[in-house]
Amino acid sequence: MPEDTPNLMPQSEPVVLDRYEVFDLLKNIGLALTSTLGRSCEVVIHDTADLEHSIVWTDGQVTGRKVGDMMPAVALERLRKGETHPLFNFTVHTESGKTLRSCRIWLRDSKNRVYGAFCVNLDVTPVMNLQESVLSVTRDLLEPSPEESYPQVFRDLGELLDTLIAEGEYRGGKTVAEMGKDERLELVRFLEERGAFQVRNSAAIVAGRLGVTRKTIYNYLSEIADSREGDSIPE
Repeated sequence: MPEDTPNLMPQSEPVVLDRYEVFDLLKNIGLALTSTLGRSCEVVIHDTADLEHSIVWTDGQVTGRKVGDMMPAVALERLRKGETHPLFNFTVHTESGKTLRSCRIWLRDSKNRVYGAFCVNLDVTPVMNLQESVLSVTRDLLEPSPEESYPQVFRDLGELLDTLIAEGEYRGGKTVAEMGKDERLELVRFLEERGAFQVRNSAAIVAGRLGVTRKTIYNYLSEIADSREGDSIPE
């Protein structure tokens, strides 16, 4: 072979993994992380096929979540809005007072559809406490970072929807019992924008809370979709 002939490596066929093979691969990566970082680290894998019970694997006890728990409300909202770019090194404040440094990577298939998420949470509360002690002496300021807040970990869909409905009541200035059709429509719009209706059975639960039929909820959602399409049509 002439000396100037490049020694090319043979091209291998691309490996295509299904979602469950990807989950299995990520479990091993998760175990590597928690084994290396210890009790301060938690890894969570979500399957978006069932958002009400999206956690299919977890290791670590940072947030106390378990297999079968649902995706955090803030993640549901981001999924609803299509904000599914990777998030690295953002801050999470838990209800128990912990400060976490976290990352979330959405998993996509060959057609770019999201089918899951790989999340890592690192409890940095002891480090932050030490840092605050140092800052009280040095007066240095921390660099700002993106933040998310998980004020509450919801164990089931009903609990999440009750919290969102209560927030909607507060925003609208009326209780569900006092609402007319227009107010109920706006409440459903608020819930839809927060990603509530991505979860199976949410329409039935909301219908029960609002004292209307499930068909009425679907009609509201249809109105909301139509109005959104109308707003997007250029003049």
